[in-house]
Amino acid sequence: RQQSTLSQAREELDLLQTTESAFGQIGAEGLSSTIGNFFNSLTELTADPSSMPLSMQVVWAADALAGGFRNLSQFVQNLSDQIDPMVEGSLNEINMLAEEVADLNKQITVISMQGGSTNLLKDRRDQAIHELAELAEVRITEDPGRPEGLCISIWGKPLVVGATAFELESGLDSEQKLGIASAGSSIYATTVSGGRIGAMLALKNDLLPGIMDNLNTLAGEIITQINRLHVQGVGSSGAFSQSTGTSIDSGIIDSWSTNITSGTFYVRVTDTTTKVVTRSEISVDVSTDTAADIAGRLDAIDGLSAAFANSVLTITADAGYEFDFLPAVSSEPYTDSITGAADPVISGIYTGEANQVFTGKIVGDGEVGVDDDLFMEVYDAGANLVKRLNIGEGYAVGDPLDIGNGLVLEWSVGQLNNNDEFTIQGLRDSDPTGFLAAAGINTLFSGDSALNMGVREEILNQPGLLATSVDSGGIDGVNIRRMAEISQQNLTNLEDTNPQEYFNLLVTELGQTVVVRQARTASLENIMQQLNKRRDEISGVDLNEEASRLIIFERMFQAMAKVITTQDRALMSLMEIV
Repeated sequence: RQQSTLSQAREELDLLQTTESAFGQIGAEGLSSTIGNFFNSLTELTADPSSMPLSMQVVWAADALAGGFRNLSQFVQNLSDQIDPMVEGSLNEINMLAEEVADLNKQITVISMQGGSTNLLKDRRDQAIHELAELAEVRITEDPGRPEGLCISIWGKPLVVGATAFELESGLDSEQKLGIASAGSSIYATTVSGGRIGAMLALKNDLLPGIMDNLNTLAGEIITQINRLHVQGVGSSGAFSQSTGTSIDSGIIDSWSTNITSGTFYVRVTDTTTKVVTRSEISVDVSTDTAADIAGRLDAIDGLSAAFANSVLTITADAGYEFDFLPAVSSEPYTDSITGAADPVISGIYTGEANQVFTGKIVGDGEVGVDDDLFMEVYDAGANLVKRLNIGEGYAVGDPLDIGNGLVLEWSVGQLNNNDEFTIQGLRDSDPTGFLAAAGINTLFSGDSALNMGVREEILNQPGLLATSVDSGGIDGVNIRRMAEISQQNLTNLEDTNPQEYFNLLVTELGQTVVVRQARTASLENIMQQLNKRRDEISGVDLNEEASRLIIFERMFQAMAKVITTQDRALMSLMEIV
C-alpha cells in the first residue's frame, strides 16, 4: 500500500516539475517578461503617439505576447495529450502482471496440494504484486477456495480471483475525463488514486485542466480588455473605409461564448467632402438578436453598407464617406430646446468613468456676453448640479468654458432665454455591449484563449492601424494610455489582481504545489525506508549474528576434528601393540 502511494507522489512530482520549468522561465522568452514588455511598449508610445517606430514596437510586443501564450498553453496541452498513451501502456502492464499472478496462483495451489515446495513461485508472485503496487492501488486478500491462493483488487475492482484475471481499460466519461474501467464496462472511474496511473489521472483530469483554465482566463481577459478599447480608437491611418471582423456564431448572441450585454453601441459616419459627422446608435438585444440583425441595422445607416456572410461581419463606407467608433464629443448638443439665437459649441475629451448625458440649463434672459444675470447651469444624469457658469456680462463670446469631466463649451453671439435647455453626451465607452470586440471589428488581438491568441494580420502589416487616439486626429494618445493602464488595474475576472500579478500568482501556486509534492514524496520515502528496515528486522538475515554462528560452527568442526584425530592415533597405537 505504501509503495502505491509513493509511486503516485513520485509521478506527480516528476510531471509537475516539468510543467513548472515551462512556467518558471525568467529570461527574455518567458511569458512573465512578454506581458511586461507589451504593457511597457504601450506606456512608451503614450509619450509620442504619432511615432511609427514606437507603434511597430507595440505591434511586435503584442505578437510576442500572443506567441508566448500559445507556446505555453501548447506545452500544457501536449503534456496532457501524452498522458493518454502513458495510461494505456501502464494498463497493458497491469493486465500482463494480473495474468502472471493468476497463473502463479494456479501453480502454487497445485504444487501445495501435492506437498511440493512453492517458495520460488511465491517470490515471483510477490515481485509481480510489488510491480502492480507501483502502477495502481492494490488490495490483497487470501482466496478461501484455494490453498495458498491470493485475490487482488485494484481501485475496488477485482483484478485477480484465484486463477482468473480480469482485464482493465481506459476511456472517457460523459464529462470527457479520462478514467479506468473493467473491460467492456462503460462506467469509468476518473478520481482513482494510488500508483503512477493515479498520478496521471489526477494530472490529466484536474491539475493540468486547472492550469489551462487559468491561462485561458488571463489571455481572454487581456484580449477582451485591450480589444474593447482598441475598437473605440483610430491610429495614424485615420477612420475606416472598410472593416472586416473575425469568424463568429450565426446564432442568437446570448449563445456566444463571449460576454456580450444588451445595450447600445455607437458608430460615427463622416462625409469626407463636407466633414459633417453623424453619430448613430445601434441597439443590441442579446436574447433575440443575431449578427445578421446587427448587420442589418448598420446597413440602414446613411453612408454605410454592412453584411454578415460566411460567419464574418463586414462594414463598408459608401463612396465619399468613412466611419469609426470613436467616443469623441460631438460639437453640437445631443438634444436641445434652445429658443434663442446663440449656439453652444462643444469640444474636449470626456474623462468621466461612465457614459453620461449632461444637461445645460439657461438661467435668466439676455444677450450672451452682454446682459447681466445670465448663467448656464450644468447637471449630471442624476440631476446634480455640476457647474454654474456666467455667460452674461463679463463673458467674452467664444471663450472656452470648462464644464467638468474634460468637456469644454463656448457660446456664439446671440440671445438666450430662461429655461432654454440642451444636452451633451459624454461617452467613455462607445461600445459598452462588447459586440464589436466580440465580432472582431477593429480589434488588436484575434482569438479568445491562450491557445489561439494572435494579432490581427492587418495590424501586423500596417502598424498605422494601431488605435492610439479617441479623437479623429489620431494623435491624442488617450486610447493607448487607457490600454497601458490595464496593466495596473485590478480586474474582477483575475481575482482582483492585474495581469502581471495574476500570472505571478499562477507561477507561485504551481511552485507551492511542487514544494508540497516534494515534501510529501520525501516523507513517503522515509516511511518506506522504515518499513523496509522493520521488515528486515523481522524476517531478514542479521549478518553479525550469522557470522558469529559460523565461527561457532567452525570451532565445533575443529574440535570434532581433533577428537577424531586423537581417536585415530589411539587406535593406531593399539594396533601396533597387538
